[in-house]
Amino acid sequence: RQKIAARFEAQAAESDDPLTQVSLWRAVYNLNKGMKPVREVRALHSGAGDRREVKEEAALALAEMDRFVDAKPTLVELAKEPSERGRMAKAYLKVNELTEDINRKPPAASKYDFKQLEEAIDLLKQHYWEEGKIEPNKLIEAAVRGACSSLDPYTVYMDEAAIKELKEEGLGGRYGGIGARVSMRKDKAGREWLTIEEPIFSGPAYRNGLRSGDTITEVEGESTVNRDLSELVRKLRGKINTAVNFKVLRRGWTKEQPYKITREQIHMETTMHRMLPGGLGYIRLTTFGDEDIQFVKDAIQDMKDMKALVFDLRGNTGGYLRTANALASYFLDKGKLIVTTRARGEEKDRRVADGNKLTDVPMVMLVNEGSASASEILAGALQDHKRATVIGDKTYGKGSVQDLKMMKTTDEKAAVKVTIAKWFLPFGKSVEKDKREESGVVPDIKVALPEREFWKEAEIAKLTVGDEIDKYLKDIENKELFKQLAEADGGDVARYPKFDPFYDSLKTKVEKNDVREVVREMIRKRVQDDQGKPLYVDLQIDVVLQRGILEACKLAAIDAKQVKEYSLFAKAPQASTDK
Repeated sequence: RQKIAARFEAQAAESDDPLTQVSLWRAVYNLNKGMKPVREVRALHSGAGDRREVKEEAALALAEMDRFVDAKPTLVELAKEPSERGRMAKAYLKVNELTEDINRKPPAASKYDFKQLEEAIDLLKQHYWEEGKIEPNKLIEAAVRGACSSLDPYTVYMDEAAIKELKEEGLGGRYGGIGARVSMRKDKAGREWLTIEEPIFSGPAYRNGLRSGDTITEVEGESTVNRDLSELVRKLRGKINTAVNFKVLRRGWTKEQPYKITREQIHMETTMHRMLPGGLGYIRLTTFGDEDIQFVKDAIQDMKDMKALVFDLRGNTGGYLRTANALASYFLDKGKLIVTTRARGEEKDRRVADGNKLTDVPMVMLVNEGSASASEILAGALQDHKRATVIGDKTYGKGSVQDLKMMKTTDEKAAVKVTIAKWFLPFGKSVEKDKREESGVVPDIKVALPEREFWKEAEIAKLTVGDEIDKYLKDIENKELFKQLAEADGGDVARYPKFDPFYDSLKTKVEKNDVREVVREMIRKRVQDDQGKPLYVDLQIDVVLQRGILEACKLAAIDAKQVKEYSLFAKAPQASTDK
């Protein structure tokens, strides 16, 4: 049934005929009783415009799904027709009328005693100092939020906006906006401004000339100085095909420039891949969405000649269990256990490799404390089966499964994301974070990250808020040189023209090498902006990636010292500890 439903879903997505789409989504609903077909038919009903036949067909489908709120006005008009569809509409309305009549009868005694909540709301209404703030419905919603969050960190109440964000941006990598990664950055006076860290190169911001380091000083006439970042992001985002007005100041400009950009659906890259020197493949995955199953498959097939694979899960907070299962199947023999789930004292589910294995090349997986949930399933399963060497730091420790349960009392616009089970790796371990030392996936090779002293961080922060480095880069600007330095500079300040007098002019306490690193980072951003695509890896300073490359070379019998790009760190002692 699920395969048939999936086939109908795909056909509905491909079709450009709304009537065909209604029929297909109706069929999907009859097969799986899910919420997606309900939402799709609602959208077809509300977006039908002047196409009366589409609106009526969608209304009948919604009635069949027992969703009368949106469809009722259309059904009332349709019921006036002396036709078969009119008779169907009349019958559906009668059923709805009888149902409402039953629901109007005195309700049975409540399952739960809500007197304490009712009394608390009454006391607030009587005594809270600002009477206008007391809205019983909002207080009840807050109580629901509190009830959910009291159980564990992952069981939460989600309103309509939160659900949309989770599905579109969190797991789908999509949202409506200008296409830029932003943060709040301080200026010399200590004020924080909304700043573009990096434009998304497929988005409208980049196409309209915005670049890394640009300061957005106003959004829709309101200053961004010292404002809440999430609030400003919400202002920049919005419905697709609507415009947003803002002002931008760039270093070197004498005044702000106004911009008006039409929001588009932004697709953030969630799967990135490239061949590394020496015949190594590299995949970086930032989430476990449905589309990533195909993206990772395409990446593996595109690098079919790789001798070993470095799979980077650092900072990947997880996603769908089904995606983790599908990706693990690309690397494991059919039937190998990937994960089991248990709830209320018994095993609920058992996932095994499905026979879609794509490669046998040696693997290393890079993880850190930001790798969670589905990341831990993939890394832990391949580690248990000795299919991959795990390198980096211990993972986050989220060993539970959540499911979105829509709430009928909100007409299924809100939901509770509820923990329904705990999951366990092939050898029976739970990674759930608790008082145990062994929570999370413990890497086979732990790599210690270099840390700067606090005073040095403060000195470098002063350099980045000033314009001295910008002036220096403008003075020595050479695109070919910048490309070479962005790739690697060998840790050599002599490769930077006029560096000594520039360093002396800074009058800084940090060493030349520290300044070189800051300058190179700014050069890398410029190179990205110029070529319109990100530099995914930095072989020179990423010590976890370096250790992963060395281990991958070892597994594939490659002499890393003979690979020019690896020679510098291949000869250096590695700051790591084998498990």
